[in-house]
Amino acid sequence: MAIVAAGAYPAGMDAEGIVRSGDEIRRVLARARGGISRYGFGEELSREDLALPWKSGDRGGQWMDNAWLRGVRDLLEWVLAGRAIADLYDALPDLDEIMQQGSRRPVEAGWPPPQSAEAMDATEDWLTGETDAPPACEHGGVYRCGCSWIAGLTPEERAAQWWLTG
Repeated sequence: MAIVAAGAYPAGMDAEGIVRSGDEIRRVLARARGGISRYGFGEELSREDLALPWKSGDRGGQWMDNAWLRGVRDLLEWVLAGRAIADLYDALPDLDEIMQQGSRRPVEAGWPPPQSAEAMDATEDWLTGETDAPPACEHGGVYRCGCSWIAGLTPEERAAQWWLTG
């Protein structure tokens, strides 16, 4: 195990340029898992939802957030298990092609939602220090999260937002 800051992670992560400590990774992973459970979609995403990854409607935005958080969770769990990010990407179709589903290319059966691929890309950028913004915020959301907006809410406004009250 390599030690970085106060946390430990598998030594192989050094080779991939990961600058985040194991503690930071676990904290963001917990945020992603919390957000996923709050949305209540379960582990199996329906074929109807997967066929329309950019849908709007009653829970369209929540579904997109959920798909994003699944991508964050999946990549962080992969990394914490000591596996190379490149190995995960080798097991998937090209991330850019996954991200284009439903907009510039048809949705492919068996592929993750485009938001999950976007999240994996953003998570890798965070892991390697290309960005300081973690891919899941303390509110357990991200795809359309506005932490500064949330911070400006009054207690009454905050209480009216079901996804903040958990």
